Amino acid sequence: MITKKEISTDKIVEKAVKELKTLISIPSHRDFLPILKYLEERLSYISFKRQEVPGKGYNLIYKGSDILINTHVDTVPPMGMKEPFEPKEIDGKIYGRGAADTKGLIASLIVTLDLFKETFPDREIPVSLAFTVDEEQNTALGSEYLLKEIEGIKYALVLEPTYGKLCNKQMGTFEFSLSITGNSFHASEFEKGENTIKKGFEIISKIENKLKRPVNILHFKGGWNFYATPKNAHILGEIKLFENEEITGVEKKIQNLLKDYPEATYQLEDAENFLVFKKGKLFKTLEKAYKEALQEKPQEGIMPSWTDAANFAKKGIECVIFGFGKLCDCHTEREHITKEELEKNVKIFYKLLSILSH
Repeated sequence: MITKKEISTDKIVEKAVKELKTLISIPSHRDFLPILKYLEERLSYISFKRQEVPGKGYNLIYKGSDILINTHVDTVPPMGMKEPFEPKEIDGKIYGRGAADTKGLIASLIVTLDLFKETFPDREIPVSLAFTVDEEQNTALGSEYLLKEIEGIKYALVLEPTYGKLCNKQMGTFEFSLSITGNSFHASEFEKGENTIKKGFEIISKIENKLKRPVNILHFKGGWNFYATPKNAHILGEIKLFENEEITGVEKKIQNLLKDYPEATYQLEDAENFLVFKKGKLFKTLEKAYKEALQEKPQEGIMPSWTDAANFAKKGIECVIFGFGKLCDCHTEREHITKEELEKNVKIFYKLLSILSH
């Protein structure tokens, strides 16, 4: 708790915005080394250890207690975002690739650590820290390798944009591909056979009806630039797995349905069960920090996306996924974070460190 001086809101926002703009200007969708080196230099008062991650650079790790604060330094590619590494400030919002996922959270954490060291120069940072790589890839090697270096860690605060909700649950996911093969016909006589693209959508509709939920189509490929019906169609789809659902049960339903479609080849690409973490020490401490920092009770939620918490769960680590930021706009040309969200992040993180340092 601060006694000598209160945190200046204007100063928090000013520092966090400046830090975020610097982070956005360092591309980290392919090469992670520049941002890692920046973080090492920027937080030079912390003795980080480098943990090599083959082909991906390295994780930065600081061991301070059995509570870990983790976030990833990589982002998705520009994906249509104009000037993604030139941060823009419009109407209190900072735009750029990674603004919310998760460079806004990294900026907030950096400002928090600075404030803590300024206020309590003689105190050790009361948490462990890990900046990991490769989260936005299917491999997620950063947090997987991190498991080898975090013996003694019992709790993990995973920083992700959750709209400021405290998430001790993570939605499960089931990703699959379908390849439909058929005969091609001159397009003027398309009635002579079945269209593989239409057949693919028919199967997707049947899956949705069977599982009573929508299928998210991540990728679709079919047809050609000539006047003929498509011989092949390929669909990459994803569905959400709910609490108490098992991957094997969902897959069996899909496979049984596909027995009526011999022209379709199915492949399970990736799957993670729904995760539920205990509301223990970390959840309760973060909840207290939130209440004291913002003078209101936090909302609880379910993180709808995969996060590094899935890997931490393998070691029985109690996780909370949290951060102010608008997830639905991440990975798009609209990605941004507001000044207000940055301010809230810093105030809560600072209060958390203050509570833990006593």
